[in-house]
Amino acid sequence: MVNRLFGICYQLMQRDKIPAKELAERYEVSVRTIYRDVEILSMAGVPIYASKGRSGGISLLDHSLIDKMFITPEEKKQILAALESLQEVEPSESSQLLRKLGDFFQTPAAAWVSVDFSDWSGRRQELFNLLKNAILQSKVISFDYYTSGGRVERRVVEPVQLWFKSHAWYLRAWCRGRKAMRTFKILRIKRPECLDEYFLPRNMPVAEESDTAQNAAPENAATDIGLEIDASQTYRIYDFFEEEEISVMDNGNFLVNTSYVADDWAYSLIISLCPHVRIIEPLWLKEKIADMLQKSLENI
Repeated sequence: MVNRLFGICYQLMQRDKIPAKELAERYEVSVRTIYRDVEILSMAGVPIYASKGRSGGISLLDHSLIDKMFITPEEKKQILAALESLQEVEPSESSQLLRKLGDFFQTPAAAWVSVDFSDWSGRRQELFNLLKNAILQSKVISFDYYTSGGRVERRVVEPVQLWFKSHAWYLRAWCRGRKAMRTFKILRIKRPECLDEYFLPRNMPVAEESDTAQNAAPENAATDIGLEIDASQTYRIYDFFEEEEISVMDNGNFLVNTSYVADDWAYSLIISLCPHVRIIEPLWLKEKIADMLQKSLENI
């Protein structure tokens, strides 16, 4: 019904007057239902009216009046901007709605942001679509998952939310095997399958355990880290560190004072900067990275 009411308003924005019979045929309802819709819209404050007779029909008053009654210019821009950011979720439907609202508001979409869930190769788009549809339809999914310990486990979960956090995408879901909410890193999900089974949506807890946990530093807390990074790595430094964490040394290199949970991701970042990085502090981190590099050399 809501779609029909909006559709009637949208059609009337394109034409001065439309016969009730034509609207009834378009929306496959009775003429009486169309007149009832007109009453509902009128009660809601929409300046719509019906005139009878051979040249009668359904009409809207002057558009400037509608423009004042519905929504402010700033609110229009916010609605259109929000739809722009959601086009990747449902491209065809959101694009159509964006066009309709743009016409209705007489305000063009700003095209201020483009969201793409896939990687540069485009291979992960199918996975995102499967997860998105499973979440929206409340369908159970199963997949092979590579744990932080290197094991491959088949998981059966009730998906709740796609989540982007610190350079990576995650899936929040109720794991039936663990009987608890879990967070799965998207890159580690392989061979996903949407099962022919539905579930009742669960409330998202404030915090849940993660199946992405790594071997972290003592107490799994953020660690203050000091790095000297060669000036040749300028193009990479600002990808990973905030501007206020970076200063230029007298020799032209960069001094980075940051705070990270020292897990495998942080170790990989530091190793990727070798041989252009020197660990200033803490000492245990320097020893950890040296040990990892030594083992790598032994395996070559």
